[in-house]
Amino acid sequence: MQIDLRHLRRTRTLPIEARIDSDNEVWTGSQLTFANPVEIAGSAAPTADGGVIVRGSWKVSLLYDCSRCLQQLKVVVTRPLTLVYTPADGWEAADPDVRTIGYRQTMLDLTDAIREEIVLEVPRYLLPKEEEGRCVECGDPVDRFNQVIEETGIDPRWSALQSLKTD
Repeated sequence: MQIDLRHLRRTRTLPIEARIDSDNEVWTGSQLTFANPVEIAGSAAPTADGGVIVRGSWKVSLLYDCSRCLQQLKVVVTRPLTLVYTPADGWEAADPDVRTIGYRQTMLDLTDAIREEIVLEVPRYLLPKEEEGRCVECGDPVDRFNQVIEETGIDPRWSALQSLKTD
């Protein structure tokens, strides 16, 4: 996902519509399970000091294992996106929210910055909310997942592991 900086300076704004496939190598090591490609929409504009600002949003559908019932759930996450790039020679502070671009740079690759935004923003685990004592995702009573059988002391969701136990 690249922006031609020469074209951006001529047109003063560029629309951004992009998708990053779930099997793209940029997601390697992210430990995220995607249901669909990541969708990015927005625009890029030059700043007065020779930098670039990108504003828009991203949307992703992720697959999670519910922390309550252990079923796989599809969750859509949408967040605003703001990326600020400033000329490398004009920025001296180590601000993690501001990225730098070289004075002679002609292409700006947004892929790594977008990956960083998504990996830092999406929740790592999913514990769905409950309404009236029921899980809003699966509809099962929440008390069912809080019970431990007194005789064995084992949570019933982990009972399948008993068959793997050796003496």
